[in-house]
Amino acid sequence: MTEKNVTGCEVPHLPADTGMPDVSGRPKKRLRSFARALAAAVLFLGVAGSAAVSTFTLITLKDYIAKQEEAKDVSTAENYVTIAEQYEIVPTTDISEAFRSGDTSGLDDKQKETLDMAEAALSEMKITDGMTDFEKEKAVYDWMTTSLQQDRGALTVIPRTKEDCDRPYGVLKYQNAVCVGYATTFRLFMEMLDIECMVAHNSEKYHTWNLVRLDGDWYITDIYSDAGQNSYAHFNMTDVMWGQQQSWDYSFFPAADSLKYNMTWQEKKQADTIYDLVPALREAMDEKKSSVMIGFNEEITGEKAKIVDAITTAVDNTLMTNNYKNMPYCLNSWNWIQDTEDNSYLFCINIGGYNSDGSAGEGALTEAQQKEIQDMINKAFADLTPTEGGEGAKGTENSDTAEAVPGSVITEVILD
Repeated sequence: MTEKNVTGCEVPHLPADTGMPDVSGRPKKRLRSFARALAAAVLFLGVAGSAAVSTFTLITLKDYIAKQEEAKDVSTAENYVTIAEQYEIVPTTDISEAFRSGDTSGLDDKQKETLDMAEAALSEMKITDGMTDFEKEKAVYDWMTTSLQQDRGALTVIPRTKEDCDRPYGVLKYQNAVCVGYATTFRLFMEMLDIECMVAHNSEKYHTWNLVRLDGDWYITDIYSDAGQNSYAHFNMTDVMWGQQQSWDYSFFPAADSLKYNMTWQEKKQADTIYDLVPALREAMDEKKSSVMIGFNEEITGEKAKIVDAITTAVDNTLMTNNYKNMPYCLNSWNWIQDTEDNSYLFCINIGGYNSDGSAGEGALTEAQQKEIQDMINKAFADLTPTEGGEGAKGTENSDTAEAVPGSVITEVILD
């Protein structure tokens, strides 16, 4: 998962032997502190409560990952996999088959209630037989990333209890979900609509997402990461795109290598030269895009790719340093991929959340609240001496006008 507003970036390395952009899908993102990564891991699991958080200390998280590696099965499975040692991926076919056949005699009371809620949700989505599978999938995505988040505020993906938070029942009835709950619920809807779908998990078994088959090609969709945003940032991705943030068993799960139904690709921008990248990025930010793909009307060589990476790093540093209103906190990550349509190079940028303009809707922090937060931070760290070249001194000198990034650390992490 990508964190936000972390000081320090790295310039992506390009393979010296080929002289061409690296399209391997390796991450091109900022360096992270382990403390932030720890918080991100905990929130990705959707675990609430101090007791649960305390179990994920620096030492135990390392031990947990090590034990997962040691205990890893020879063969990967889709169902009956335990995520974070407490949430289980279970099949949803009993419910979907009952929906298709109209025979609910084999379901227990909770499954029948789940089916009733799922049918009501499909009705709200206004899905019709005349829609394509892509249109149906998009309707489910839109509903899940918006309707399930009503009145939840910053705690969008933090479950109120552990009960059923990894099952469609908890997701649909209480909006009480961890990533497993979102993934199995999305799969249930796809099964009900006769769209082939799988639940996948990462190698460390702390996060889950979906694979969806459209027109014979597989796509990666992570509803959890877009919960409350409806941004399409994690909608119908390829292996290369998602491989920046997660690793998984490529030999078991089908390859996702098509861009046809990726929303960002469908809205890709074209620039004449690499130096038109900055205005193209600014246009995407003005449109409040969460991600953007940019192609260039000139041949991209290894040298030009390095310049593009350097330009992007400079834009990222500018955003983080100045904390502009109505602009992103930062650029989360960026990488090169090849367009599956013509094999040209596309530069893909995932954009961080946007700073508030004071009228960003219900739940946004006011300027007074932002200033109060920043003043508290400045006071708490006033006695510290920044390292040579550090930004600490600037932050305290400008405390009267400095603005905190809207939202809590929770919001920054979960809205990746």
